[in-house]
Amino acid sequence: MKALVSIGSYNFPEPSEYEANVSTIVNSGRNVQGKVVGTVIRDDVAKVTLSWKFLTVSDWAKINKCFAEKYGGSFYNNVTFFNQVTGAWEARKMYVSDRNASIFRRDPISGDVVGYVNPKLSPVEV
Repeated sequence: MKALVSIGSYNFPEPSEYEANVSTIVNSGRNVQGKVVGTVIRDDVAKVTLSWKFLTVSDWAKINKCFAEKYGGSFYNNVTFFNQVTGAWEARKMYVSDRNASIFRRDPISGDVVGYVNPKLSPVEV
């Protein structure tokens, strides 16, 4: 089965939730009659939000490293995802916005983090 989201050859684990967002960037203002006057600057800008109920420390680290240059990743990545506008798989250049997760628990003996609950991130088209 094809991964819902991937960067290069790295397939993200199947998310528990996948939310797609499409934006139209508009330069607009109001005229003296109070009506909007605008021009579409760019249409069909994609953002996907992925979240998981649980990820291991290793899986969450692999995902985060995709976006960190010091770990072999890149700020901008070609992200392949299912585009809701075209109904097809597409690769687009994206960066990642905030990433967050809550620690599931720590091993009571070693103190190691066991995993994360509700990790979430959003690749946004450049």
